[in-house]
Amino acid sequence: MASFLRRRVSPDVATHPDPATLAAVLGRIREEAGVRPEREVPAGVEVVRRRGTGADYLFLIDHTGRGAEIPAGGVALLTGKPVVGSFTLPAGGVAVVREPVAGPGW
Repeated sequence: MASFLRRRVSPDVATHPDPATLAAVLGRIREEAGVRPEREVPAGVEVVRRRGTGADYLFLIDHTGRGAEIPAGGVALLTGKPVVGSFTLPAGGVAVVREPVAGPGW
């Protein structure tokens, strides 16, 4: 049985929960902190944005082996092809999409 200790004076958590419990607790922590995902994507698809001075770079990795459709717009740097509306990430694939610099709140 997993347990969690949350003290107002310390952010420490001491436990070793099962995966479902850990996912639920991390979801609550993320929600309370106001952290939002970069993109709404299926579980197992990693999306990271890196901001540059002239463009943003969206790094995509499919850890599921199923592939996914990712909302994006710009240029797929590994192929040089334009991305309009979404990018089809192949099963087990990786991609980098150069996008226009995102404005505040994006």
